[in-house]
Amino acid sequence: MRPMRRKDRLLSEEEALDILRTAEYGVLATVDPDGEPYGVPLTYTLDADGGSLIFHCAPEGRKLDNVRSHPAAQFSAVAETRVLPEEFSIEYRCAMVTGRVAEVTDREEKKRCALHLAAKYSTCDAGEYTERLIDRTCILRLHIERLSGKRLIGDRKSGRKPASA
Repeated sequence: MRPMRRKDRLLSEEEALDILRTAEYGVLATVDPDGEPYGVPLTYTLDADGGSLIFHCAPEGRKLDNVRSHPAAQFSAVAETRVLPEEFSIEYRCAMVTGRVAEVTDREEKKRCALHLAAKYSTCDAGEYTERLIDRTCILRLHIERLSGKRLIGDRKSGRKPASA
């Protein structure tokens, strides 16, 4: 793996995990059985232990075909963006994860993951909803093998003071 060129933009692992905890969505990149790349925006959550990301999907489809044939994947989440038109730039914080995707097959673990995912996006009790749909839903887990984070806050070349990160 090539090291990051702009080390001044590198975030700590904890900062990258914080982005994964708070970003609204990210893009999962997979490879299909013929070797064609495929990226899809998804809602997700960082599992409570911080070691994996959890996604849900239909029990069939392109994303699932891809991870069944090539479990290696990459996920990127971007947070706190702000376009700087006068500088031809954008402020952002992002986290990138590389790892392997596996289906969660144990029913109780699927329910736990689904409830954890629901808790990120809703204040409603999702127990009944989860129980009703869990057998028609696929839960995927991306085990984090590599994690990095990057930011660009303020443009040092313009003389602008960086915003707080």
